[in-house]
Amino acid sequence: MTTSAAVLFTALPATAAWAGGGGGQTWVVHPGESIQEAVDAASSGDTIRIEAGTYEEAVCVDEKGLTVTGAGRDVTKIVWPEWKTPADLPEVDATACWEAQNGADPEGDPDTFADDVSGLFFLEPDGPVEVTGVSTWNHPANGIAAWGADGFRVSKTKGHGHDRYGILAAYSTHTRILRNIEEGVDRGSADEPNSGTAGIGTTDSAKSYADIVANDVQGYNIGIFARESRSGVMRHNYVSGNCVGVLVFDDAATEIPDASRNVKGGDWQIRANESSGNDRFCLAGIGEVEAALRVSGTGMAVVNADHVGIYDNKIRDNNSAVDPATLQFPSAGVALLTLPPFNNPLGVDPGPVTAVRVWKNGITGNTLDVLRGWPPPLDAQFPPVGRDISIRGNTCATSIPASLCGG
Repeated sequence: MTTSAAVLFTALPATAAWAGGGGGQTWVVHPGESIQEAVDAASSGDTIRIEAGTYEEAVCVDEKGLTVTGAGRDVTKIVWPEWKTPADLPEVDATACWEAQNGADPEGDPDTFADDVSGLFFLEPDGPVEVTGVSTWNHPANGIAAWGADGFRVSKTKGHGHDRYGILAAYSTHTRILRNIEEGVDRGSADEPNSGTAGIGTTDSAKSYADIVANDVQGYNIGIFARESRSGVMRHNYVSGNCVGVLVFDDAATEIPDASRNVKGGDWQIRANESSGNDRFCLAGIGEVEAALRVSGTGMAVVNADHVGIYDNKIRDNNSAVDPATLQFPSAGVALLTLPPFNNPLGVDPGPVTAVRVWKNGITGNTLDVLRGWPPPLDAQFPPVGRDISIRGNTCATSIPASLCGG
């Protein structure tokens, strides 16, 4: 959506492009002008500088690597109209970005693009992308997203009320997500809550090389989500008020840009984070298992992935908002689980969870502090964990098996 106001762009002296050398023009967008028109006029390597103000837009950046800089996340706002149900969303014209989202996203309505728009969407950028100093509000897909980027840096932004991801790096590499704030909004009901997939996600990449540092994520289904993603670090983040604080998940197939690949998810280091009070109730799953998995009160979980280290974290007071016996995904401070394949077009079995270290964490006050494998009676239905699981030196009180705490 663009405003009807006339658009004036001011070309400033060349600025250095992040991570790529070179330079380009700077395009300044003032209140009442259009970010999308500035993006369309810019070339890769250019900078879009957005002045303080509120811009009702959803911006598609197709095959360009740009730097987008606001005046600060509290004063430069890219917003979408308030909405409660998808029927409230305004219709939009097709763009390459919304068409890609609609084609890849099983959660959306394939008959409309209204639920496919993001605040800033970078589709197959041909150079590095950097976004800083803006906030995005209420977009029904993502706040800030890049698909197919090599060099994606998002820092000092804020996202509020997005229905997929607040920040998403999909099949991208060399990702840096630093010092951002993400707030989920529940637009569901008490029986069918929905507060968005995840505040921060890195997905569908065999070479993520991601650094996710010092972010504050609250109120989503998942705080930080690494799905079908390999190689990265999460450190010094704060996640609270989500259904699951941190999830590393090796799925059976990619989703973005399509389901034609399998990535062996894992090789993540999760260090010095705080995951506390993740006590929301969610329904998880898509496709054949849509809304079939009841989830609540999990601090950190590793599912099917391999070579994950969980070190020196504070994982506390993660308790289920509903009776834990009604959950299909167990409530725990740390849960290490194997799931059988589902929604599996490639016939790949991604399990079991293998080679995980859980060392020297403070894991206290949770429904259950540490869980290695499924608890009874679910252990009769699901596969066991794999080899090389090491849990030691943690402060914790309750576990399954019972011998895990105090060692």
